[in-house]
Amino acid sequence: MTSEIYYYKDKPLKKSYNNTYTPLEKIELNQKLESDFNSGMLSVSQMTWIINNGLYGGYTIQRIIDRLLFDKKIELNPITLDKRTYKTIKKPFDL
Repeated sequence: MTSEIYYYKDKPLKKSYNNTYTPLEKIELNQKLESDFNSGMLSVSQMTWIINNGLYGGYTIQRIIDRLLFDKKIELNPITLDKRTYKTIKKPFDL
């Protein structure tokens, strides 16, 4: 299904390792993912495709999902379909 593929510069995303993105392109891609999510242009199937295939931008997607879970805007992680987060909230005695 092509609707779940996320494109950057008219090409599908590259793997998170061994990609040829320049540092400026990486920053631009992360900002594009954030703005697409905020404007509603990033679907759950695209987020799942990015994370499950180990593509660049997966960490940004995980941060977005964690932020939604911690702010109680969603109850379940849309990728794992349970309450697991990718990073835990720091408690007062954590360094």
